[in-house]
Amino acid sequence: MIHEYKLATFVIVVIIVLILATLIMILNPNKIFTGQAIEEFEHSSTKAICNETHCQDYEIRCKGDTLISQNPITGATIEKPENWTDPRNETDKDRLC
Repeated sequence: MIHEYKLATFVIVVIIVLILATLIMILNPNKIFTGQAIEEFEHSSTKAICNETHCQDYEIRCKGDTLISQNPITGATIEKPENWTDPRNETDKDRLC
């Protein structure tokens, strides 16, 4: 009798948890279970941006594919050697986020 009571209680708790989990996934406004929250993720990196004679490192802050800020890093500038060519392809040179 006590064993049947514990089993029935366990089954009821599992059903309630499943119902609550389903409601959270259906009603969740942030859509964290669909991967859409990843688009809102802010990240930063550094990137060298070059002109004809110099390269300057920048801290690049993005939210998804949108640029938030681009700040030069103090002291992170080099003068390019005369024969130097940037080994990055054009897409990588131009892409910030």
